[in-house]
Amino acid sequence: MISLRKGVYWGVLLSLVVIFCLSVPTSVQAFESDSDGRLEKGETIEDDLLLAAERVVVDGVVKGDLYATANTIVLNGVVEGSVFFAAQTIEVNGTIKGSLYGTSQSMTLGEAAQIKRNLFYAGFAFHSKPGSQVGKDALMVGYQAVLDGQIQRDLLASVGALEVSGEIGRNVKVNVGDPEEGSARSIPFSTAPNVPPMIPSGLRINETAKIGGTLTYSSVKDQSQGIKSKPQGEIVFKPIQAGDSRSGTEKLQQSLPYRVGKYILNRLQELVTLFAIGLVGIWLLPRYLQDWKERMQAEPLAAGLNGLLTVLVGYIGAGLFALVLLAIGIFMGILTLSGLSKTVLGIGFSTLGLAVAIFSLGVTYGSKIVVCIWVGEKVFQRFAPQSAHRVVLVLLVGVLIYVIVRSIPILGWVIGLLATLVGVGAIYLALRERIRLPEKSSNGVESAASVE
Repeated sequence: MISLRKGVYWGVLLSLVVIFCLSVPTSVQAFESDSDGRLEKGETIEDDLLLAAERVVVDGVVKGDLYATANTIVLNGVVEGSVFFAAQTIEVNGTIKGSLYGTSQSMTLGEAAQIKRNLFYAGFAFHSKPGSQVGKDALMVGYQAVLDGQIQRDLLASVGALEVSGEIGRNVKVNVGDPEEGSARSIPFSTAPNVPPMIPSGLRINETAKIGGTLTYSSVKDQSQGIKSKPQGEIVFKPIQAGDSRSGTEKLQQSLPYRVGKYILNRLQELVTLFAIGLVGIWLLPRYLQDWKERMQAEPLAAGLNGLLTVLVGYIGAGLFALVLLAIGIFMGILTLSGLSKTVLGIGFSTLGLAVAIFSLGVTYGSKIVVCIWVGEKVFQRFAPQSAHRVVLVLLVGVLIYVIVRSIPILGWVIGLLATLVGVGAIYLALRERIRLPEKSSNGVESAASVE
């Protein structure tokens, strides 16, 4: 049971390590970046490479490590270092001479995929096709894993469903779901387009599978009937005690694969949301974002205090305005002006709702975007000044760092609160300054006219 617990702990650690590695390019001494998301066949990058786009395709050669985030990532070329991927779908058809760290909704190792060292994966669905190879160990956590390729050493997994038809050189240690939980209706995961269909939960070792060592699995029920090919070592079943009063869905929601999967999806959703809103801001409000960032950098303490006051006054003021509006409506109703009362209340509350929504958007997301751009600029100025002008990459790195720090218990909550207050305060100070400038200009014109 101790070895199983170690495997479970490694599974939890994996999800944190993957996100951490993806979010800290500051450890790279020198790297190149490409905003179009493509490395063409015949191209060679001598350093580490960072790619960020809607779709990333690598057909060339990377001499160092490869960092990439996108909706879809396709690797057909060669990476001589390690690979760090975060995407919705990942497809590997090339060669990775180091290790692969990946988090996504789905990952596929194609028939030509070669990973010379280790595979670390956290996500919903993993599939290795026949011919694919992992040179050392594979460690994964998620809902389903279909292994038709080769893993030369050990497999350590915590998944809802595991199906093996390929070859595993040494031992298999897996925490697997109850076969009765295989109904798609009982698995509360939302999947994106192009994600493989869900397979029934449980353990299935098919006739073509080859396991060179011991197969150790933990489950609520004995699943020996799903083991069609015996490993060279022994088969060890470690039962997991389950409360009879809990339903299948409740048990699943308390299982490690579900919790880790939900955690990863939440972090990905937060990352994608902030990045998408940041891109819209860069497109529509580039000058405003620059002003807000500069104001935050110049007066962080003043920005934080003004941010606190702005948030308090904004929400308390909205509540008081709603009470006043309601009182006016009631008063008009008493005066038998019921038609006018409904009109006033309808227009008033609709306008108030729109104002509160815009204000909340700025507090919840706008403030974070300002902080993320500032953090990203600091990172690029320190480690890659030649790319500091690429605003999209600056935003991406800042958002990645914010998301990983924000996920740290207690400290993350404090950082999130500070980012909100400082960001809101910077927006308020910059907007106040913009409003005052026209007034000063008009006053100056009036003064000059009076002198004349």
